[in-house]
Amino acid sequence: MKIAIIGSGIEVFTCGHRLLDKNSNLEIHIFDEKAESGMYGEEPGLFTEWPLTPINWLGSLFSQYPNENSTAIRYSWFVKALSISLAERGVNLHLKSVVKNIDSGIIDFSGAGYLATGKMKFDDIIDFRDNDSNEVWYGGVTTSKTDIEIFGIRADQTIEVWSKKEKIEGNFIQKMEWRGIDPQCALIDRINKGIDAAESTISE
Repeated sequence: MKIAIIGSGIEVFTCGHRLLDKNSNLEIHIFDEKAESGMYGEEPGLFTEWPLTPINWLGSLFSQYPNENSTAIRYSWFVKALSISLAERGVNLHLKSVVKNIDSGIIDFSGAGYLATGKMKFDDIIDFRDNDSNEVWYGGVTTSKTDIEIFGIRADQTIEVWSKKEKIEGNFIQKMEWRGIDPQCALIDRINKGIDAAESTISE
């Protein structure tokens, strides 16, 4: 069975891992518009419990691997760790590839991946590109204590914060912007979104 997954978010990679857990013989292709999985832009990495996925889904997180006091993880590193281990499981990654059209199970794409441009037919296509939320959150990463209510502490002791206020006060080493409903549960919700999509695609 040949399955395509389209998108760049963490749900793409949790979906791929869960599909392979259910059937290791699947041929999976991921179409990602980014040049490298996890690049370009941080997103909410807050959590209440770790691990968020089976440990065998993860590649190395190096200094970002959560410890017992962690309540946040650098989103981009998490995505990268999931994508590396997925590639090691035999998944085909079409990076910097844009899906131009989908028709009757055929994906028409172009990009700089190993196949560059072409058309491929799939038994199933899972498309995660839609994000219809207009709610904007503003985030930052700091090394100082903060009064902002929504925050998490990463393994490297940096603090990730999120607010509805565009001008958040403090000394930040990085600022972020994200569209979604709630940054406090965004990470686990997206992880589960990918897992649920895999479950509905491959029934027991």
